[in-house]
Amino acid sequence: MNKTHQILVSAKKYGFIPPIHPVHGLRLWQILMLFGFVAWLIVLFLEKSGVIPEEPTIFQEWVLVAVNMLIGILFVYGTCEALIVGSVALARIYRWDTFIAGTITEILTLLPELVIIIFLVRINPLLTFLVSAVSIYNNALVFSVYSFLLPKDLRGRYLMPEPITKAGTQVLIAGSGLALVVGLVMVAFGHGLEDPKLREVDLLLLGLALLMVFAFYLQTLFRYYSKSVTGDGPQSPESSSPTSLGKAIAFLVVGVIGAWIGGEAVSAVGDTLVNVFKFSLIPSAIILALFGTFDEYVVIYQSHRQKLMGIALSNVFGGITQVMFLVMPFTLLAIAVNGLAGSVNGSIPINFATTLVVILLFPVFFVLFEYLEEDHTLNNLDAAGMLAIFILILYALLFMSGL
Repeated sequence: MNKTHQILVSAKKYGFIPPIHPVHGLRLWQILMLFGFVAWLIVLFLEKSGVIPEEPTIFQEWVLVAVNMLIGILFVYGTCEALIVGSVALARIYRWDTFIAGTITEILTLLPELVIIIFLVRINPLLTFLVSAVSIYNNALVFSVYSFLLPKDLRGRYLMPEPITKAGTQVLIAGSGLALVVGLVMVAFGHGLEDPKLREVDLLLLGLALLMVFAFYLQTLFRYYSKSVTGDGPQSPESSSPTSLGKAIAFLVVGVIGAWIGGEAVSAVGDTLVNVFKFSLIPSAIILALFGTFDEYVVIYQSHRQKLMGIALSNVFGGITQVMFLVMPFTLLAIAVNGLAGSVNGSIPINFATTLVVILLFPVFFVLFEYLEEDHTLNNLDAAGMLAIFILILYALLFMSGL
Protein backbone atom coordinates (compact mmCIF):
# COMPACT_ATOMS: atom_id res chain seq x y z
CA MET A 1 0.00 0.00 0.00
CA ASN A 2 1.59 3.25 -1.11
CA LYS A 3 1.70 6.43 0.92
CA THR A 4 -1.01 8.20 -1.08
CA HIS A 5 -3.41 5.28 -0.68
CA GLN A 6 -2.74 5.14 3.07
CA ILE A 7 -3.55 8.85 3.40
CA LEU A 8 -6.81 8.43 1.50
CA VAL A 9 -7.86 5.37 3.51
CA SER A 10 -7.17 7.20 6.79
CA ALA A 11 -8.97 10.29 5.54
CA LYS A 12 -12.09 8.27 4.68
CA LYS A 13 -11.98 6.46 8.01
CA TYR A 14 -12.08 9.69 10.01
CA GLY A 15 -14.58 11.46 7.79
CA PHE A 16 -12.07 13.79 6.16
CA ILE A 17 -13.40 13.19 2.65
CA PRO A 18 -16.44 11.42 1.25
CA PRO A 19 -16.09 8.13 -0.61
CA ILE A 20 -14.93 8.43 -4.17
CA HIS A 21 -17.14 6.81 -6.77
CA PRO A 22 -15.68 6.29 -10.22
CA VAL A 23 -17.35 8.07 -13.09
CA HIS A 24 -17.12 6.50 -16.50
CA GLY A 25 -17.14 8.32 -19.83
CA LEU A 26 -16.59 11.95 -20.71
CA ARG A 27 -18.09 14.65 -18.54
CA LEU A 28 -19.81 17.75 -19.92
CA TRP A 29 -16.82 20.05 -19.44
CA GLN A 30 -14.57 17.59 -21.26
CA ILE A 31 -16.98 17.43 -24.21
CA LEU A 32 -17.22 21.23 -24.39
CA MET A 33 -13.46 21.62 -24.17
CA LEU A 34 -13.00 19.04 -26.93
CA PHE A 35 -15.51 20.90 -29.11
CA GLY A 36 -13.64 24.16 -28.46
CA PHE A 37 -10.34 22.49 -29.37
CA VAL A 38 -11.77 21.27 -32.70
CA ALA A 39 -13.13 24.77 -33.45
CA TRP A 40 -9.73 26.28 -32.59
CA LEU A 41 -7.96 23.84 -34.94
CA ILE A 42 -10.40 24.67 -37.76
CA VAL A 43 -9.84 28.43 -37.36
CA LEU A 44 -6.07 27.90 -37.22
CA PHE A 45 -6.17 25.78 -40.38
CA LEU A 46 -8.29 28.36 -42.23
CA GLU A 47 -5.86 31.12 -41.24
CA LYS A 48 -2.75 29.19 -42.28
CA SER A 49 -4.31 28.08 -45.59
CA GLY A 50 -5.31 31.61 -46.54
CA VAL A 51 -9.07 30.99 -46.53
CA ILE A 52 -9.37 33.72 -43.90
CA PRO A 53 -7.84 36.82 -45.57
CA GLU A 54 -5.22 38.91 -43.82
CA GLU A 55 -7.50 41.94 -44.14
CA PRO A 56 -11.05 40.61 -43.64
CA THR A 57 -14.17 42.66 -44.21
CA ILE A 58 -16.15 44.15 -41.33
CA PHE A 59 -18.67 41.30 -41.54
CA GLN A 60 -15.86 38.73 -41.48
CA GLU A 61 -14.34 40.54 -38.50
CA TRP A 62 -17.60 40.22 -36.57
CA VAL A 63 -17.79 36.52 -37.45
CA LEU A 64 -14.21 35.99 -36.24
CA VAL A 65 -14.97 37.89 -33.02
CA ALA A 66 -17.99 35.66 -32.40
CA VAL A 67 -16.02 32.47 -33.13
CA ASN A 68 -13.11 33.52 -30.92
CA MET A 69 -15.54 34.41 -28.13
CA LEU A 70 -17.09 30.95 -28.41
CA ILE A 71 -13.69 29.24 -28.40
CA GLY A 72 -12.57 31.31 -25.43
CA ILE A 73 -15.72 30.56 -23.42
CA LEU A 74 -15.57 26.81 -24.13
CA PHE A 75 -11.91 26.59 -23.19
CA VAL A 76 -12.36 28.77 -20.13
CA TYR A 77 -15.24 26.61 -18.88
CA GLY A 78 -13.29 23.41 -19.40
CA THR A 79 -10.18 24.98 -17.88
CA CYS A 80 -12.04 25.86 -14.70
CA GLU A 81 -13.43 22.37 -14.24
CA ALA A 82 -10.00 20.80 -14.82
CA LEU A 83 -8.35 23.17 -12.35
CA ILE A 84 -10.99 22.52 -9.68
CA VAL A 85 -10.60 18.75 -10.03
CA GLY A 86 -6.81 18.99 -9.91
CA SER A 87 -6.62 21.40 -6.98
CA VAL A 88 -9.17 19.45 -4.89
CA ALA A 89 -7.19 16.27 -5.57
CA LEU A 90 -3.98 17.93 -4.36
CA ALA A 91 -5.79 19.15 -1.26
CA ARG A 92 -6.95 15.60 -0.55
CA ILE A 93 -3.55 14.03 -1.07
CA TYR A 94 -1.58 16.59 0.96
CA ARG A 95 -4.39 17.42 3.43
CA TRP A 96 -4.35 21.08 2.50
CA ASP A 97 -6.94 23.53 3.66
CA THR A 98 -9.37 24.23 0.79
CA PHE A 99 -8.44 27.90 0.84
CA ILE A 100 -4.87 26.95 -0.09
CA ALA A 101 -6.13 24.61 -2.80
CA GLY A 102 -8.28 27.44 -4.12
CA THR A 103 -5.32 29.81 -4.04
CA ILE A 104 -3.46 27.48 -6.38
CA THR A 105 -6.51 27.36 -8.63
CA GLU A 106 -6.75 31.17 -8.60
CA ILE A 107 -3.11 31.55 -9.65
CA LEU A 108 -3.64 29.13 -12.52
CA THR A 109 -6.88 30.79 -13.63
CA LEU A 110 -4.97 34.04 -14.04
CA LEU A 111 -3.17 32.50 -17.03
CA PRO A 112 -5.68 33.69 -19.66
CA GLU A 113 -5.26 37.24 -18.39
CA LEU A 114 -1.47 36.91 -18.54
CA VAL A 115 -1.77 35.63 -22.11
CA ILE A 116 -3.89 38.66 -23.01
CA ILE A 117 -1.22 40.91 -21.50
CA ILE A 118 1.56 39.20 -23.46
CA PHE A 119 -0.27 39.82 -26.74
CA LEU A 120 -1.61 43.29 -25.94
CA VAL A 121 1.56 44.84 -24.56
CA ARG A 122 3.06 45.13 -28.06
CA ILE A 123 -0.17 46.56 -29.43
CA ASN A 124 -1.04 49.15 -26.80
CA PRO A 125 0.91 49.31 -23.50
CA LEU A 126 -1.50 51.81 -21.95
CA LEU A 127 -4.50 49.57 -22.69
CA THR A 128 -2.59 46.63 -21.20
CA PHE A 129 -2.02 48.59 -18.00
CA LEU A 130 -5.68 49.56 -17.86
CA VAL A 131 -6.82 45.95 -18.34
CA SER A 132 -4.83 44.76 -15.32
CA ALA A 133 -6.03 47.67 -13.17
CA VAL A 134 -9.68 47.42 -14.21
CA SER A 135 -9.62 43.68 -13.44
CA ILE A 136 -9.16 44.59 -9.78
CA TYR A 137 -12.26 46.81 -9.85
CA ASN A 138 -14.32 44.16 -11.65
CA ASN A 139 -13.27 41.51 -9.16
CA ALA A 140 -13.97 43.81 -6.20
CA LEU A 141 -17.51 44.20 -7.53
CA VAL A 142 -17.81 40.41 -7.82
CA PHE A 143 -16.55 40.05 -4.24
CA SER A 144 -19.25 42.40 -2.95
CA VAL A 145 -21.98 40.53 -4.87
CA TYR A 146 -20.70 37.14 -3.69
CA SER A 147 -20.75 38.37 -0.09
CA PHE A 148 -24.57 38.32 -0.28
CA LEU A 149 -24.43 34.59 -1.11
CA LEU A 150 -22.24 33.50 1.80
CA PRO A 151 -24.08 31.25 4.28
CA LYS A 152 -24.87 33.34 7.37
CA ASP A 153 -25.40 32.38 11.01
CA LEU A 154 -28.44 33.33 13.10
CA ARG A 155 -27.10 36.89 13.42
CA GLY A 156 -26.63 37.24 9.68
CA ARG A 157 -22.83 36.94 9.74
CA TYR A 158 -20.33 34.75 7.94
CA LEU A 159 -17.03 34.09 9.69
CA MET A 160 -14.24 34.49 7.16
CA PRO A 161 -11.44 31.88 7.07
CA GLU A 162 -8.24 32.67 8.94
CA PRO A 163 -6.03 32.94 5.82
CA ILE A 164 -8.15 35.93 4.76
CA THR A 165 -8.50 37.57 8.17
CA LYS A 166 -4.77 37.22 8.93
CA ALA A 167 -2.51 37.06 5.87
CA GLY A 168 -5.21 38.47 3.60
CA THR A 169 -5.75 41.64 5.61
CA GLN A 170 -2.00 42.23 5.74
CA VAL A 171 -1.95 42.15 1.94
CA LEU A 172 -4.90 44.56 1.85
CA ILE A 173 -2.93 47.00 4.01
CA ALA A 174 0.03 46.74 1.62
CA GLY A 175 -2.23 47.20 -1.41
CA SER A 176 -3.94 50.28 -0.02
CA GLY A 177 -0.62 51.82 1.04
CA LEU A 178 1.07 51.21 -2.30
CA ALA A 179 -1.91 52.55 -4.25
CA LEU A 180 -2.03 55.70 -2.14
CA VAL A 181 1.73 56.34 -2.39
CA VAL A 182 1.92 55.78 -6.15
CA GLY A 183 -1.29 57.75 -6.71
CA LEU A 184 -0.03 60.75 -4.73
CA VAL A 185 3.31 60.62 -6.54
CA MET A 186 1.45 60.66 -9.87
CA VAL A 187 -0.58 63.66 -8.70
CA ALA A 188 2.64 65.50 -7.77
CA PHE A 189 4.38 64.58 -11.05
CA GLY A 190 1.31 65.57 -13.04
CA HIS A 191 1.50 69.12 -11.68
CA GLY A 192 5.28 69.48 -11.53
CA LEU A 193 6.64 68.10 -14.81
CA GLU A 194 6.17 69.12 -18.44
CA ASP A 195 5.93 65.56 -19.78
CA PRO A 196 5.00 63.45 -16.73
CA LYS A 197 5.24 59.69 -17.11
CA LEU A 198 6.28 56.54 -15.32
CA ARG A 199 9.46 55.44 -17.06
CA GLU A 200 10.78 51.90 -17.56
CA VAL A 201 12.93 52.04 -14.41
CA ASP A 202 9.91 53.23 -12.38
CA LEU A 203 7.78 50.37 -13.70
CA LEU A 204 10.53 47.83 -12.98
CA LEU A 205 10.92 49.03 -9.40
CA LEU A 206 7.19 49.07 -8.73
CA GLY A 207 6.67 45.68 -10.36
CA LEU A 208 9.44 44.05 -8.32
CA ALA A 209 8.08 45.59 -5.10
CA LEU A 210 4.62 44.15 -5.79
CA LEU A 211 6.08 40.72 -6.62
CA MET A 212 8.07 40.74 -3.38
CA VAL A 213 4.86 41.25 -1.38
CA PHE A 214 3.17 38.44 -3.33
CA ALA A 215 6.07 36.04 -2.72
CA PHE A 216 5.94 36.60 1.05
CA TYR A 217 2.13 36.31 0.97
CA LEU A 218 2.37 32.85 -0.61
CA GLN A 219 5.13 31.86 1.80
CA THR A 220 2.96 32.89 4.76
CA LEU A 221 -0.08 31.03 3.42
CA PHE A 222 1.74 27.76 2.81
CA ARG A 223 3.82 27.89 5.98
CA TYR A 224 1.13 28.79 8.49
CA TYR A 225 -2.26 28.12 6.91
CA SER A 226 -1.82 25.18 4.54
CA LYS A 227 -3.13 22.51 6.93
CA SER A 228 -6.74 22.32 7.93
CA VAL A 229 -7.11 22.99 11.68
CA THR A 230 -10.87 22.56 11.89
CA GLY A 231 -11.00 18.93 10.86
CA ASP A 232 -13.32 19.66 7.93
CA GLY A 233 -10.76 19.29 5.20
CA PRO A 234 -11.42 19.67 1.53
CA GLN A 235 -14.68 18.27 0.36
CA SER A 236 -15.58 17.60 -3.21
CA PRO A 237 -18.48 16.10 -5.04
CA GLU A 238 -18.33 12.38 -5.53
CA SER A 239 -16.95 13.25 -8.85
CA SER A 240 -14.01 12.39 -10.94
CA SER A 241 -11.37 13.73 -8.55
CA PRO A 242 -8.23 11.69 -9.14
CA THR A 243 -6.58 9.91 -6.25
CA SER A 244 -2.97 9.98 -7.44
CA LEU A 245 -0.53 12.84 -7.76
CA GLY A 246 0.16 12.08 -11.41
CA LYS A 247 -3.51 12.27 -12.39
CA ALA A 248 -3.98 15.46 -10.36
CA ILE A 249 -1.07 17.10 -12.16
CA ALA A 250 -2.48 15.88 -15.50
CA PHE A 251 -5.74 17.71 -14.82
CA LEU A 252 -3.81 20.84 -13.88
CA VAL A 253 -1.76 20.62 -17.10
CA VAL A 254 -4.96 20.30 -19.14
CA GLY A 255 -6.26 23.38 -17.36
CA VAL A 256 -3.08 25.35 -18.08
CA ILE A 257 -3.15 24.46 -21.79
CA GLY A 258 -6.83 25.37 -21.98
CA ALA A 259 -6.15 28.68 -20.25
CA TRP A 260 -3.46 29.53 -22.78
CA ILE A 261 -5.60 28.75 -25.84
CA GLY A 262 -8.65 30.46 -24.33
CA GLY A 263 -6.58 33.52 -23.44
CA GLU A 264 -5.17 33.71 -26.95
CA ALA A 265 -8.69 33.63 -28.41
CA VAL A 266 -9.82 36.40 -26.07
CA SER A 267 -6.78 38.53 -26.94
CA ALA A 268 -7.75 38.26 -30.61
CA VAL A 269 -11.16 39.66 -29.67
CA GLY A 270 -9.49 42.54 -27.83
CA ASP A 271 -7.20 43.31 -30.77
CA THR A 272 -10.24 43.58 -33.05
CA LEU A 273 -12.17 45.79 -30.63
CA VAL A 274 -9.33 48.28 -30.29
CA ASN A 275 -7.76 48.33 -33.74
CA VAL A 276 -10.72 47.56 -36.02
CA PHE A 277 -13.86 48.73 -34.23
CA LYS A 278 -12.02 51.60 -32.47
CA PHE A 279 -13.52 51.13 -29.00
CA SER A 280 -12.28 53.67 -26.43
CA LEU A 281 -9.71 52.51 -23.89
CA ILE A 282 -11.68 52.16 -20.64
CA PRO A 283 -14.66 50.25 -22.14
CA SER A 284 -12.20 48.03 -24.06
CA ALA A 285 -10.23 47.42 -20.85
CA ILE A 286 -13.41 46.47 -18.97
CA ILE A 287 -14.50 44.06 -21.72
CA LEU A 288 -11.05 42.45 -21.94
CA ALA A 289 -10.78 42.26 -18.17
CA LEU A 290 -14.14 40.50 -17.98
CA PHE A 291 -13.04 37.97 -20.58
CA GLY A 292 -9.63 37.58 -18.98
CA THR A 293 -11.11 36.86 -15.55
CA PHE A 294 -14.19 34.98 -16.77
CA ASP A 295 -12.64 31.68 -15.76
CA GLU A 296 -12.29 32.93 -12.18
CA TYR A 297 -16.01 33.65 -12.10
CA VAL A 298 -16.77 30.17 -13.40
CA VAL A 299 -14.55 28.65 -10.70
CA ILE A 300 -16.37 30.71 -8.06
CA TYR A 301 -19.77 29.59 -9.35
CA GLN A 302 -18.83 25.93 -9.73
CA SER A 303 -17.07 25.65 -6.37
CA HIS A 304 -19.93 27.48 -4.59
CA ARG A 305 -22.45 25.18 -6.24
CA GLN A 306 -20.45 22.17 -5.07
CA LYS A 307 -20.16 23.70 -1.56
CA LEU A 308 -16.38 24.05 -1.84
CA MET A 309 -16.42 27.30 0.12
CA GLY A 310 -12.66 27.46 0.63
CA ILE A 311 -12.00 27.34 -3.11
CA ALA A 312 -14.79 29.83 -3.85
CA LEU A 313 -13.57 32.34 -1.25
CA SER A 314 -9.91 32.03 -2.21
CA ASN A 315 -10.82 32.78 -5.83
CA VAL A 316 -13.17 35.67 -5.14
CA PHE A 317 -10.69 37.22 -2.68
CA GLY A 318 -7.67 36.33 -4.80
CA GLY A 319 -9.32 38.02 -7.75
CA ILE A 320 -8.46 41.27 -5.95
CA THR A 321 -5.20 40.54 -4.15
CA GLN A 322 -3.55 38.26 -6.68
CA VAL A 323 -4.40 40.49 -9.61
CA MET A 324 -2.87 43.40 -7.71
CA PHE A 325 0.29 41.56 -6.67
CA LEU A 326 0.76 39.14 -9.58
CA VAL A 327 -1.01 40.37 -12.72
CA MET A 328 -0.26 44.06 -12.16
CA PRO A 329 3.52 43.59 -11.62
CA PHE A 330 3.63 41.17 -14.55
CA THR A 331 2.05 43.91 -16.67
CA LEU A 332 4.44 46.60 -15.44
CA LEU A 333 7.47 44.40 -16.02
CA ALA A 334 6.24 43.40 -19.50
CA ILE A 335 5.78 47.04 -20.49
CA ALA A 336 9.19 47.99 -19.08
CA VAL A 337 11.03 45.08 -20.71
CA ASN A 338 9.43 45.69 -24.10
CA GLY A 339 10.21 49.38 -23.72
CA LEU A 340 13.85 48.72 -22.97
CA ALA A 341 13.98 46.37 -25.97
CA GLY A 342 12.68 49.19 -28.16
CA SER A 343 9.57 47.35 -29.38
CA VAL A 344 7.08 49.71 -27.70
CA ASN A 345 6.93 52.95 -25.77
CA GLY A 346 7.75 51.51 -22.38
CA SER A 347 6.31 54.29 -20.26
CA ILE A 348 2.87 55.06 -18.85
CA PRO A 349 1.70 58.67 -19.24
CA ILE A 350 0.69 60.45 -16.06
CA ASN A 351 -2.60 62.21 -16.71
CA PHE A 352 -5.97 62.55 -15.04
CA ALA A 353 -7.20 59.15 -16.23
CA THR A 354 -4.18 57.05 -15.26
CA THR A 355 -3.89 58.85 -11.91
CA LEU A 356 -7.58 58.19 -11.23
CA VAL A 357 -7.18 54.49 -12.08
CA VAL A 358 -4.30 54.13 -9.60
CA ILE A 359 -5.50 56.28 -6.72
CA LEU A 360 -8.98 54.70 -6.67
CA LEU A 361 -7.31 51.39 -5.81
CA PHE A 362 -6.75 52.81 -2.33
CA PRO A 363 -10.44 52.81 -1.29
CA VAL A 364 -10.90 49.32 -2.78
CA PHE A 365 -8.25 47.77 -0.54
CA PHE A 366 -8.90 50.00 2.46
CA VAL A 367 -12.66 49.33 2.49
CA LEU A 368 -12.10 45.58 2.26
CA PHE A 369 -9.59 45.75 5.09
CA GLU A 370 -11.95 47.70 7.34
CA TYR A 371 -14.89 45.37 6.78
CA LEU A 372 -12.80 42.22 7.35
CA GLU A 373 -10.91 43.65 10.32
CA GLU A 374 -14.03 44.68 12.26
CA ASP A 375 -14.98 41.25 13.61
CA HIS A 376 -13.65 38.94 10.87
CA THR A 377 -17.18 38.49 9.53
CA LEU A 378 -19.22 39.75 6.61
CA ASN A 379 -22.96 40.39 6.56
CA ASN A 380 -25.39 41.73 4.00
CA LEU A 381 -24.97 45.29 5.27
CA ASP A 382 -21.22 45.04 4.63
CA ALA A 383 -21.93 43.62 1.18
CA ALA A 384 -24.33 46.47 0.37
CA GLY A 385 -21.77 49.07 1.42
CA MET A 386 -19.03 47.48 -0.68
CA LEU A 387 -21.36 47.11 -3.65
CA ALA A 388 -22.30 50.79 -3.59
CA ILE A 389 -18.67 51.93 -3.32
CA PHE A 390 -17.38 49.68 -6.09
CA ILE A 391 -20.23 50.58 -8.47
CA LEU A 392 -19.44 54.27 -7.98
CA ILE A 393 -15.76 53.63 -8.68
CA LEU A 394 -16.53 51.83 -11.94
CA TYR A 395 -18.94 54.61 -12.87
CA ALA A 396 -16.21 57.18 -12.30
CA LEU A 397 -13.77 55.22 -14.46
CA LEU A 398 -16.28 54.80 -17.29
CA PHE A 399 -17.76 58.27 -17.48
CA MET A 400 -15.30 60.64 -15.77
CA SER A 401 -11.83 59.42 -16.76
CA GLY A 402 -11.92 60.77 -20.31
CA LEU A 403 -10.49 57.58 -21.86
